[in-house]
Amino acid sequence: MMKKISGTVFVCSNCGNEFRRWAGQCPSCKEWNSLKEVTGRISGTTSKGGRVQRSSRTENKSEVVNLGRLRQNSGEPREIVDVFSTNIGEFDRVLGKGVVRGAVVLFAGEPGIGKSTLLTQLVGNVGGLYAAGEESAEQIGLRVKRLGLDANKFDVLGTNSIDEIIEVLERTNKLYKLVVVDSIQVMMASEASGATGSPSQIREGTFRLVEAAKRLGVAIFIVGHVTKDGDIAGPKLLEHMVDTVLYFEGEKNGDLRILRCSKNRFGSNDEVGVFVMEEKGLKEMRSDEINLVASNAMAPGKVLTVVMEGSRPMMVEIQALVTESFGQFPKRVFSGVDFNRGQLLMAVAQKVLGIPMYNQDVYVSVSGGLRIEDTGADLAVVGAIWSSFKNQALKSAPNPSFDKEGKNDGQTHRSARTNVLCGEVSLLGEVKKVRGWERRKKEAERLGRKMVEIEKLVDLKKMV
Repeated sequence: MMKKISGTVFVCSNCGNEFRRWAGQCPSCKEWNSLKEVTGRISGTTSKGGRVQRSSRTENKSEVVNLGRLRQNSGEPREIVDVFSTNIGEFDRVLGKGVVRGAVVLFAGEPGIGKSTLLTQLVGNVGGLYAAGEESAEQIGLRVKRLGLDANKFDVLGTNSIDEIIEVLERTNKLYKLVVVDSIQVMMASEASGATGSPSQIREGTFRLVEAAKRLGVAIFIVGHVTKDGDIAGPKLLEHMVDTVLYFEGEKNGDLRILRCSKNRFGSNDEVGVFVMEEKGLKEMRSDEINLVASNAMAPGKVLTVVMEGSRPMMVEIQALVTESFGQFPKRVFSGVDFNRGQLLMAVAQKVLGIPMYNQDVYVSVSGGLRIEDTGADLAVVGAIWSSFKNQALKSAPNPSFDKEGKNDGQTHRSARTNVLCGEVSLLGEVKKVRGWERRKKEAERLGRKMVEIEKLVDLKKMV
């Protein structure tokens, strides 16, 4: 039996569903201890099972459309979707061919990383509406002036109301093809309960924006905050509702910025865009301009590798520091490398190379603030740990590395600049070639270095 409800409801912080009664486990997503109490009037009904059901938001009935008979008002055939360029090559690379009309893009990143700067440059190139919930029009005007953009391409709406944004879009009758909402965590939807930034408000506001984008054919970029763990603040449902999810990352103290795509309904989700922060904003970097190697000189604990970021190879520098531990529990710090992956590689290094990890503090870092997910960097991580533990820079190995007796064949070029390690390390200490091996090899040669090929992790002992 259905009945009207008001007052207190419980919202799941993981999936965003609402319930009349509290439970230890969410009935929808099965997540434990995720229901949070929210007080406020709810316009909707509740079923016998206790789940809140929203009333319909629109009286317009949906129609079934045959894609083969899709026509413009003029009656001429047209493409199913329209795509327009951002005029930023790296941005277009990540999105696919450009921005799809009617698409909703979730744009997330840490505070101060440059989200607003990049989106301001985007609006400056394309033109559109900037819905600012965190800044005034004057503040945005100062940023536009600093970036040297045309202020006439910007229409700024200072509001924290989702209803006002949608009202403006409907009133302007498809005038804008691009809208930036900065940010969803400070927006308020009238039909949702809870305080600004609560899961119910974020879910309802995003739903309203997605609905408007599809109906009006306008592309909407939604700025999202991230938590201290690096996840997007709000219910996980938020990422399922949008078409594309972008992460903007990098070290605040550095100039390099990486634009990653974790979801893309209109293209590949494994491409990345590379930018460098300058006084006049973010400048895109071409593949031949990317160099994340601090210096040519080799040192103990330093190893070069080539990783694949999307379809492009990038040479990066892995640094490791291994020192004797005087505490009860040795420290393990990984910057730019997944912690669990790093722990696994340390276990393999202890087994195969004989490093006594139980009394050693281990610190591993990737230069440039890059976060590596490519398993092709495994060999370089272990090599850097081994080099630091032995306090010797790795020497170049011949190709193939060594003869059956383990002796040098006398043809090794001893220049440390040729030392580039790449490969996936298995639990058995074997080194496997990874995807894009030839492209990685060519990138190393282009930068004046040579890939070292070894088949077993134990061969690292012969390189010190």
